[in-house]
Amino acid sequence: MKSVDALFVVSAILVPLLLISLNYGAISDFYSYSVPLNKIAIDTGMFSDDPDIFQKTLNKKDSACFTTSNGNFFCYEKPRVYENMALSYVRGISGIQGELHFDPVDTGVTYFTIQNMTLVGDDAVITLADMDYSFTDMDGSVYSIDDDFEYSTVIEKYDTFVAKCNNSKGTAVTLVQYIGVISIDGKDYFATWHTTAHSDVGVACNYPEIIEYSMKHDFGDM
Repeated sequence: MKSVDALFVVSAILVPLLLISLNYGAISDFYSYSVPLNKIAIDTGMFSDDPDIFQKTLNKKDSACFTTSNGNFFCYEKPRVYENMALSYVRGISGIQGELHFDPVDTGVTYFTIQNMTLVGDDAVITLADMDYSFTDMDGSVYSIDDDFEYSTVIEKYDTFVAKCNNSKGTAVTLVQYIGVISIDGKDYFATWHTTAHSDVGVACNYPEIIEYSMKHDFGDM
């Protein structure tokens, strides 16, 4: 009887330890990425402190609007077209704002960690890489991406992801959302916009893992 009891005790200890060891990666990722991403709050009023800026944008003659897959309503002014790109600003009824980039489909997209975007049939494929990116915060501190990486995936309309951390603690990040291919004056552009977000619980700034995990995350306000 004692030998049976001893076997039971050993099993009760070893089996949970074995399960934990087998699932350590998933458990670690949960606390490194899922928990912090759930705590993220998207910043408001980033590009204008005018409380009526959304309504003013909506009322402009040449403005355009879209509703994301989460039901969030955004508008933007007629883009300013330059030689190789166009720019505008996204304004949300919630106060969320962002800078909107239009990059020609025939040349692709390059900013932050985005190395390129291409059309493959009806799908858009985005490639992200380290790009020797560094960022200087308002307090003068410098954050650099030290990981050498390249990551490609199919991206769908209104997919949102963390393009980069803005500090080493992972408490400030930049989000990018893809809103599709938009035609301006007969020319097709990839349309993406970016804004910032903060959390008291820092996300692990490992690349490309943070990008990959955030691609699967539901950023409810975007």
